[in-house]
Amino acid sequence: MLFTFPVEPIPMRYLALAGVVLLAGCATQNQRHVEIHDVLSSTTFSNQDAADGDATLNIVREQGLWGGGCSSAIYLDDKVVADMEIGQQLVLHVPSGTRKLSVLAHGACSGERLDADASVGQGETKTFTIPASGEGLAAQAPPKA
Repeated sequence: MLFTFPVEPIPMRYLALAGVVLLAGCATQNQRHVEIHDVLSSTTFSNQDAADGDATLNIVREQGLWGGGCSSAIYLDDKVVADMEIGQQLVLHVPSGTRKLSVLAHGACSGERLDADASVGQGETKTFTIPASGEGLAAQAPPKA
């Protein structure tokens, strides 16, 4: 004789409720991933204070899900100055002159260190972007006057 336990069917309202809960979780979005925000002070190591004659470098790591587990180490003249995540921006105050800006992806992803010419004149501002994947570094064209 085969012994079986009685199986009660799951009411459809419980299945519908579970579906609604799952879809609601997919429809919400963390505020952190909606807009660009400043790099945390705990991951910024230098070049935060402006001095007379300085220039400014703005670095923006774009939003996106691709590369969400990746961090980007930012180097200025071969010294680490910050660590960035997706959707963050960094403002560096640097002495005018010839500068080398570099990015190195690390964390859940890795890649080669990428360099860019970040030479700036006194009072000049240059903006660089890093794609969400963390694997790239490009200077933005200055706005047309």
